Formats: sequence, C-alpha cells, structure tokens
Amino acid sequence: MPTDAQVLIGKVLQIKDKLYAKRHFIPTDLQKEWNSLDKKTACFESHALFHTAVKGKQMNKKINYSGSVEELSQLVSRLSKLNKRVNITQTHH
Repeated sequence: MPTDAQVLIGKVLQIKDKLYAKRHFIPTDLQKEWNSLDKKTACFESHALFHTAVKGKQMNKKINYSGSVEELSQLVSRLSKLNKRVNITQTHH
C-alpha cells in the first residue's frame, strides 16, 4: 500500500507532465510560477536516474526531497491551480 507521500508524489508528476506538455502555452504572467514549481519538483523526475546510472549496476531511484507530506500537498495544490489557469488561458486564444 503506498504511503501518503508516494500518492502525492504521483499526483505531482501527473500534473507536472500535463503542464510540461503545455509549457509553450503558459502565458508570460504565469511563467515565473511555472519555473518555481518546476525547480521545486525536479527531484521527482524519472530522467534523473540516467545522469547517475552505471552500466551493469542495479539502480534504485533516490528522491532528494526533505519536505513534509503537507508541503507535498501544497505543491499538488499549486500545480493544480496553475494547470487550471493554463487551461483557461488556452481556451481563450
């Protein structure tokens, strides 16, 4: 059974993937928020493994996140709000 933190990390990645796909549609007034959230969630990226992988050796993904479950919940909330705002601006164009 996944922990609360694991569920929230999954939500962070899911919403971030949606935003990443729409990154070219993020208005300039929301770019600062996107950049901030992108940096705060970079430790969850799956491609981070490729930078430290060694051929022939088993890898375990290490997450360098030291925040609490409450902070993760706030990240999910901020990403969700940004995603909704990007959807709204995208439909107006």
